[in-house]
Amino acid sequence: MRVTIIVPVFNKELYVNSVLSNIADQTLADFECLVIDDGSTDMSGKICDAFAARDSRFQVFHIPNGGVAHARNLGLEKATGQYITFVDADDHIEPDYLQQLYADIENSKADMVIAGLQKFWKDERLPAAVEVPYRGMRQMAQLLPEFAAVQQRTGIYGYSCAKLVRRELISDIRFSEWLHLAEDFEFYLRVYPKVKTVFFDDQCKYYYLQEAENSSTIVKDDNIDYMAQLKLNLIYRDFLIKIGYWNEKNRAIVEQMLTDYAFFTVFHANRDSVPDVVRRVHNIVTEEKVSMTGKGLWRGSILRCIKEDDGLKAKRLLELYDFLRSIKRKSLYFPRNR
Repeated sequence: MRVTIIVPVFNKELYVNSVLSNIADQTLADFECLVIDDGSTDMSGKICDAFAARDSRFQVFHIPNGGVAHARNLGLEKATGQYITFVDADDHIEPDYLQQLYADIENSKADMVIAGLQKFWKDERLPAAVEVPYRGMRQMAQLLPEFAAVQQRTGIYGYSCAKLVRRELISDIRFSEWLHLAEDFEFYLRVYPKVKTVFFDDQCKYYYLQEAENSSTIVKDDNIDYMAQLKLNLIYRDFLIKIGYWNEKNRAIVEQMLTDYAFFTVFHANRDSVPDVVRRVHNIVTEEKVSMTGKGLWRGSILRCIKEDDGLKAKRLLELYDFLRSIKRKSLYFPRNR
């Protein structure tokens, strides 16, 4: 088997038949498609079963809902292909998408292929290309000096899709199920140390639905687990340190991200839990020696509270912030008569 395609599905009845049809119509026919129905409560599971009944290359696994990381992990356990790629259930791929990636990795003998993609939306906005930063073969060592800058600008290293990877490189790596946002980036941070060569394909044959319902990429601020994202960025920092590229450019970007998530973790916390959250963040940034610098009155004040482990002061400041913001909102809704 040349390629394993892993498709996690959760309540995607409006999209899943389309993406499975895209896969079935690929010009590269030698593949297995592992569809993981992650406890869907709509018609997704039945649609997948009906599709698999017509095409033996498709296998469907029904599991209790455990999240996209859990679903992808089951796919990795069941995979038998020489190469592995991931496709989301609400996306679209061109007929020669798989053929192109397969030709790239076979001809270049690279460890993995990273391709461009197109983001699209449900509304009438035009698609936006996420372009690869390079073209053709690159040594992994060539990518690392500006790794953080490229990731910040494009996000290309973190997407689970638009990649083809040799299965032996990820046979012992699994997605972290404690993460519910950017779990694909954390996954690849553990893959990249094994990668020696990457082939970049600038053709964008993968279309990524940016704002589908239930998409893990669209999360309201109050629903983001900022503590988990803070821990993820510590993993990011450790990745760059361990591979020997904690240089000035990478350090500046990642330290700023660590500062941002330390602040966001407290700022978005339930106000009654702020003292406890401040203590937890203080312990993390102190133990991990995170240098936090922030501009602006509110941001700088909250960061000082974190450094000093002063949760009660942070709570009072955020309650004041909420009060002032409510007054501003009222003034917008009820302007004074002039």
